[in-house]
Amino acid sequence: MIRLRLDPASPSPLYSQIMEQVRWAVAAGALRPDDELPSVRALAAEQLINPNTVARAYLELEREGLVTKKRGTGTYISTQAARLSEKHRARMVAGLLDKVLRQATDIHMPLEQIREIFEERLKAVNAGAVVEKEP
Repeated sequence: MIRLRLDPASPSPLYSQIMEQVRWAVAAGALRPDDELPSVRALAAEQLINPNTVARAYLELEREGLVTKKRGTGTYISTQAARLSEKHRARMVAGLLDKVLRQATDIHMPLEQIREIFEERLKAVNAGAVVEKEP
């Protein structure tokens, strides 16, 4: 079972936040095929949100093929989730890199310097170095 952290102040709609966090959990292996998601009512009560919000997120995830509904028993991570999570993982990382690259170019950092920093960080991660988050 995963713990979702929804931010009502975020510009991203709550149903999108639910979807994104489920995608991340699948991509990270925290949720695996046949794992059960909280019921619509349970998640809505836990997060103090409208059940329709949760239902919408689950419906969209079902359309993507990431979850399946089993009548009378609940919503589960689909058996094809592992394959789909590969695509989601690639998209998520590409989106993060795009954000970093936009910010770096916005401050007029030369492309060669961006490349050097990227390669340096990649080597550090491959060597097992912990990448510290900025405060």
